[in-house]
Parts: sequence; structure tokens; C-alpha cells
Amino acid sequence: MLDLLLIPAAILLGFALRAVRRGDHRLHGHLMAATVTVVLLRVVLHPRSLGRHHLLMWLVLMGAAGTTILLGRAALAWREGRSARAYLPRIHRAAGTFTLVLAVFTLALWFLRPR
Repeated sequence: MLDLLLIPAAILLGFALRAVRRGDHRLHGHLMAATVTVVLLRVVLHPRSLGRHHLLMWLVLMGAAGTTILLGRAALAWREGRSARAYLPRIHRAAGTFTLVLAVFTLALWFLRPR
């Protein structure tokens, strides 16, 4: 039943990716933080159902998402002219792609687990 929390997370992710396409980088950051919060809430609410390897995958995913959010804050600072590090948006995009691939892999493992 708690897996239904992943539906709003997917919707938030879609809105966040649409916001970045439109150039609204602040809204993208807020929506991605909300997405990570909803997914983390799902993991925290019912840890008994998680096997050891599933818990490890979720924790790695949450670590990657947190790192990507921190890189996104630094990339936003560059976009707004508060930083001189022009390489940060590229690193943030690469970390975001890695996190998205890891999320797909983790969800596939999660939904294909034996009940």
C-alpha cells in the first residue's frame, strides 16, 4: 500500500523535468527536493518490508539524489552569477542522469522482488 507514495513522486519528477526544460531552475530544484522527500518518506515508513539488499539500493539511491541536489544548488549559484565555477552544471547533469538510471534500476528491483 505504501508503494502508492511512489506515484506522486513520479508526478513530481515529471513536473521537475518539465520545469528545467522551460528554464525555471529554482522550481526544478524545489520539485526535485519534494520528490526525494516523498521517496525517502516511503523508505522510512516501512523498513521491515525491505530486505538487506533492497535497503542498500534505496540508501545508495537517496545518497546519489542528495549529492545531485547539492550539486544542483552549486550549479544554480553559477547560473545566477554567484559563482565562477562554470563546470558545475555539467557535473550536475551527469549526476542527475546517474541518479535517474539508478532510480529506474532500484524500482525495477523493488517491483520484481518476490512477495
